[in-house]
Amino acid sequence: MLTSAQAYARLAKPLQQFIYRHGWSELNALQIAALEPILAHHDDVVLSASTASGKTEAAFLPALTYVLQQQAPGFRILYISPLKALINDQARRLEDLTAHTDLEVTPWHGDVSSARKHKQLKDPAGIVLITPESLESLLLNHLTMLRTAVAHLDYIVIDEFHAFMGSQRGIQLMSQLHRLDNIAGRRIVRIALSATFSNIANIQPYLRPHTPHHPFTLIAPPNMHSDSLAIQLRGYEISQTPHDLELASNARPGSNQNNIPDGYRKIAHDIFRFLRGSNHLVFTNSRAKTEIIAGALKEISDRAQVPLEFYPHHGSLSKDLRESLELRLQEGRLPTTAICTSTLELGIDIADVVSIGQVDAPLSVASLRQRLGRSGRRTRQAALRLFIPECGDDTSISAQLCEETFLSVAVVKLLLERWYEPPALVEYSFSVLLQQTLSVIGSFGAASAQNLWALLCQTGPFYLVDKKIFATFLRSLADADLIVQLNDGTLALGLKGEQLCSQWKFFAVFQNADEFIIDYDHRTIGRLPIVKLPDIDDTFLFAGQSWKIIYISSERRIIGVKPYDKTTEPLNAGSGDLLIADEICAYMKKLYLSKECPPFLNAKAKEHFARGIDYFTAYNLAQSPFVEAPQGIALFPFKGSRVLFTLVQLLRRELVHARQEGLHILIEYCSRDNLKQAVRNLLRHPPQKEVEIICKIRHLEENKYDEYIARPLQELDFAHRHLDLKGAYAFLKDLESAL
Repeated sequence: MLTSAQAYARLAKPLQQFIYRHGWSELNALQIAALEPILAHHDDVVLSASTASGKTEAAFLPALTYVLQQQAPGFRILYISPLKALINDQARRLEDLTAHTDLEVTPWHGDVSSARKHKQLKDPAGIVLITPESLESLLLNHLTMLRTAVAHLDYIVIDEFHAFMGSQRGIQLMSQLHRLDNIAGRRIVRIALSATFSNIANIQPYLRPHTPHHPFTLIAPPNMHSDSLAIQLRGYEISQTPHDLELASNARPGSNQNNIPDGYRKIAHDIFRFLRGSNHLVFTNSRAKTEIIAGALKEISDRAQVPLEFYPHHGSLSKDLRESLELRLQEGRLPTTAICTSTLELGIDIADVVSIGQVDAPLSVASLRQRLGRSGRRTRQAALRLFIPECGDDTSISAQLCEETFLSVAVVKLLLERWYEPPALVEYSFSVLLQQTLSVIGSFGAASAQNLWALLCQTGPFYLVDKKIFATFLRSLADADLIVQLNDGTLALGLKGEQLCSQWKFFAVFQNADEFIIDYDHRTIGRLPIVKLPDIDDTFLFAGQSWKIIYISSERRIIGVKPYDKTTEPLNAGSGDLLIADEICAYMKKLYLSKECPPFLNAKAKEHFARGIDYFTAYNLAQSPFVEAPQGIALFPFKGSRVLFTLVQLLRRELVHARQEGLHILIEYCSRDNLKQAVRNLLRHPPQKEVEIICKIRHLEENKYDEYIARPLQELDFAHRHLDLKGAYAFLKDLESAL
């Protein structure tokens, strides 16, 4: 490996001047290790290290050195980011880095002036920083310019690569990059910047799909993370279920918020007590929790007659409010704590954050790892505070077992063991395939079915889609007037397709939630933003009352309900993309069995841990996978979201009223003998195909363009994404023996 002095000597003179001007004493291990692989300009490169480890400079110092040696026209480096704010931040850093070169740095997204973009359209050059959505616009509307612009493109740098992996947006990006390779007539070198990976085998299918033999170099020097981690899990007792807090999200602005459960009010007081006076990020699992905690902190600050330091940050806030808080965090002059959703999990480079807070159990190890990367940059010690409420007077098994506490401990323990969730499985992703199909047709004016399949599926990221499936897919688009067949057999955009492609929102594969009216007996009881529609007979908690869905009108945006007399949970308004992994649930069981309380729990959390152990022992869950309780029969697979969902659907096929509650399955109105017979039927007559399990689910639309996809293809996509038959049937065999 090169020394710092040797690496410095390899850099272009203007970049040496940058290093001297900023007073760097040496290059760090990541920057030294990245130099030769990137300068070689042959293999793809993945730079894997924690936040604030100098990944940007590690990528751009050698990439710019190579670019300056070549002196070619057009785009030289294309930088792709998931966030506009990150592009703005990185543009400032790159302008400083290239100050003594003739390379132009151009941010490109919806907030950049049209004059600045027009200059690049007329004479493409230098470094362009862009979002996937703006890149889609270029591919669709400026193909001729792109042919010239990418002719000498040397590198594509993908920032926050882990945020793209396994997501709809990531599939869109991989398709776009494959199309750029096709336009350039060669494979353009890709450099991915990412947080740490637990398994490097996960990277290749997402960095360059369907090209398993293309070489890539992983650079992940050790000791690039904080030297230590301080952790405390604080427990809180509440008299209502934690989900009652969602009630506040339906309150009118300015209404009285005294209905906040005492546990959450205590959490707000502790946040005020521990965090006031310095910079912190406190994450919640919903926008409603963000608003309520931030509102309670404002109330506490007003009563204490001290300046406000606590501000909410989530996607529903206006751009001005979000950016003013981001700027305050970046400057670091005033003590500031952001109460936020995942919006601040990645992206802008903010000043040193003393600690990370988490209200309610974290649902993902990888996400928690990313959040912790924002803490401990100066002290080399990251700090994590978890604020975990449990219901003290609830008779539900979830509350008795203190599932929130055990879930939190399991996530933290796996984090300490350096295990992170693998990315989501490769999917059919027909919604993204639809967008990419229309975009390719629109960019060329017309295209043959064979060429479309060859570009997008045979050699592109949609390789699960064979010719037969693709033919069915194209018929769906034709039926919706998205495409038409011309006399020469090629495909062009139909009237509806032209309308879609002409709208700015076409460029994004994600969709915003539609607001649905919740109607009871022709009376509106509230509104909810919903991406994924529930099903008839599903139950949910809303406005302090349990409801059962009796009808859904997607056209009128109405969900009709009637009262329901059992305990249930809030309706999931999101897309359902965040799934709890099997490994987390298995670790929870390991904690129950070991009975060893971790040292980072406070006194109240230790009480909850002990209570959970007592009920786990009393219910004999070490030997039995089920419990006969007053609410019904509870099943405990200790498996993740996909297995639980599959089991619920299988049991419903046998007319067993099953639903997921917390991290287990609750079966109502069913005797033990009837359940045993249902399990036997499932084991003796398993479904021949996965799609049989979900064929009775009325609403499978989860993604933006699913409404245009034929029902059989929707079922194929949905089943592949959500079902785990192997895991479900392994549990059913254990359950049959126990029953």
